[in-house]
Amino acid sequence: MLMSALLFLLIFVACVAVSTFALMMYDRTNRGRRGRLMRAAAAHPGATSAQVRQRLAESASEAASAVLKREKSGVIGVLEQRLRAAGLSLSAPAGLLLVLFLSVLSFLGLMVFAAVPVMWSALIAIGAGWMLLNVVLDILRLRRVRQFTEALPDCLDVFARGLRAGQPLGEALGLVANHSKGIAQEEFLRCREEYRMGMALDEALSGMADRITSPEARFIAVATGLQAETGGNLIETLENLAMLLRDRRKLRKKAAALSAETRVSAVILSGLPFAVGGVIFFMNPNYLSPLIEDPRGRILGILGLLSLSLGIASMYKLSRIDV
Repeated sequence: MLMSALLFLLIFVACVAVSTFALMMYDRTNRGRRGRLMRAAAAHPGATSAQVRQRLAESASEAASAVLKREKSGVIGVLEQRLRAAGLSLSAPAGLLLVLFLSVLSFLGLMVFAAVPVMWSALIAIGAGWMLLNVVLDILRLRRVRQFTEALPDCLDVFARGLRAGQPLGEALGLVANHSKGIAQEEFLRCREEYRMGMALDEALSGMADRITSPEARFIAVATGLQAETGGNLIETLENLAMLLRDRRKLRKKAAALSAETRVSAVILSGLPFAVGGVIFFMNPNYLSPLIEDPRGRILGILGLLSLSLGIASMYKLSRIDV
C-alpha cells in the first residue's frame, strides 16, 4: 500500500511537471514569435505588417477597457487576469481545462490510494488543481515582473534622452523599444502603437501597468497621469522616476542580502522533515506504513502536512522584505 501511494505521488508530480513544462514551452514559442514581430515593427516603423497592426489594435482595445476588465468577476474573470499577468496567451477555457486535468488526477489518486470518501476527494481535488495552477502562474508572473523591473530605469533614461533630443513621443517610445529587449521591448512598443492610434500616453502606460502588475509600472502610470493633468516637465519627471527606481532596486538588493541567512535557514528547515522521512523510508519502509494503511494515520499525516505547510509559509513570509 505504501509503495502504491509513493508510485501515485511520483506519477502525479511527473504529470504536473510535464504540464508545467508544456505550458512554459508553449508560452516561450508564442513569446518568441511576438518578439520577432515586435523587432520587425521596431526596425521598420513605417512598414508594420498587418498581423502586427492587428495584434497592437487588440492590445489597444484591451488597454482602453482596462477598467471593465478589472471589474469583471467570477472564476473566468479572475483566471483571465492571472493568465494575462503571467504573460500567457492561453485563454481562460484552456486554463480551466488544465485545472480540470489536475483535479481529476488528484481525485483518482485520493480515491484509489488513500480511500478518501467521494465528497472529500472531490473538494480536495478541486482545491489542489486550482492551487497548482495558481502556483505556476505566480512563478511566471514574478519572473515577468522581475525582468521588466530590472530593465525599467534604463528604459526611462532612454525615453527622457529621446524627448530631450526633440523626438516626438511616439518616436521616443520606439527608441526605447529599439534599445531594450524581452518584456520591456514588447510593452513599450505596444505603448508606442497605442499612442499612435490616438490613446493618451498616461492611458497607454496605465494599460502596461495593468498587464505587468508591478508597483514600478504603476508609479510611471500615476506620475505621467498627474503630469498630464497638472502640467510640468515630462523629461524631468521621467529622469526623477528613473533615479527613484534605481534607489529602490538598490534598497531591495540590500534587504535581500541582509535577509539571506534567514532565507537559507528557511530552506534547510523546510527540507529537513522530507529528508528525514526519506531516510526512514529507505532504512525501514514498514515504519511509515501506519500513516498510509491506518485511517487514523492518514488523518495525522494530513494534519502534519498542513501544519508543516503553514510553518514553511510563515518562515518564507518572515524572510521576505517588501521594498
